Amino acid sequence: MMKFDFTWRGATTLALVAVPAAILLLPAAAQNPGRKVDLMKNTDTDKRPFDKHDFTGLWSRNPGQYGQPACDECRDNANAPGYGFFGEVAPRTAVGEKRFQLNKPGRGYELNSKEAKEHPEVDAGYKRAVLPAFGNDPEARCEPLGLARLITFSGGGATMAMTQAKDKIIQQFEWTWDNRDIWTDGRKIPNIDDYLPRYNGYSTGHWEGDTLVVTSAGFDDRQWLDQFGYPMSDKAVLEERWQHPSPNRLLVDLTLTDPVTYTRPWKATRKVWAFIPKDKMAAAGWSGILEDRCIPSDESMFNGFRDHAAGLKK
Repeated sequence: MMKFDFTWRGATTLALVAVPAAILLLPAAAQNPGRKVDLMKNTDTDKRPFDKHDFTGLWSRNPGQYGQPACDECRDNANAPGYGFFGEVAPRTAVGEKRFQLNKPGRGYELNSKEAKEHPEVDAGYKRAVLPAFGNDPEARCEPLGLARLITFSGGGATMAMTQAKDKIIQQFEWTWDNRDIWTDGRKIPNIDDYLPRYNGYSTGHWEGDTLVVTSAGFDDRQWLDQFGYPMSDKAVLEERWQHPSPNRLLVDLTLTDPVTYTRPWKATRKVWAFIPKDKMAAAGWSGILEDRCIPSDESMFNGFRDHAAGLKK
């Protein structure tokens, strides 16, 4: 059986690639909640002194593309074709299950496939992939990814810039050219019923020792938690615990609390970035993250090729 994988990066790349379905299906090692992972692994050997409270710089989950040393802990799984919130999936409420069933992702084990049936221990969210042409991933329409999905992304453009000011930290993401502010001026999360929901929510942060604790709420509920189509409501609260354990590593532990959608808090697997020196992240002398936008007109053109390849007639 063949399955088409379509990758679009703004106006930069157009690829129609037919590959065996087994390659695109997420390996059990990347999904199994019981898998053994060294969450404290750190391959950074740099022993120079540094400021654990300074996150300023350019960071990537794929440092190899910038000629930097490999970072095994920066990827969710070396063989995984995608990215996810992962961790032990929280049971869904009746409302959460209804919304979950409406989302049709293009990643994971193919729906009703032999591989899916061989892994009864894996949550249903990782065993229902359809051809992207028959799915409804918001990313394929250039809709905003949302905060959790931006943070957990580990694909080709999984690079971000962090800038610290006196009263906030600005976080800018390469893929989809999105950003958010983490306010550190002592303010509280606003009463979300008084404010318009945001895809990236409203974020405040404070220090607990060397850990930056960020609380985000007020989310637009049209976003997916990750590319597997797990939903989240406008009542969700995302806690992030950021650490800078060594000169060239930045990590975060995520916990989603969403009683509308899940019966208990859901803790993600740890996400790790490697520091990229400015001179290594440069094109023609200009250093910085790329403007890797999703352009609706380009995406629409690409989806026409995608749908035709999948046999979808309009």
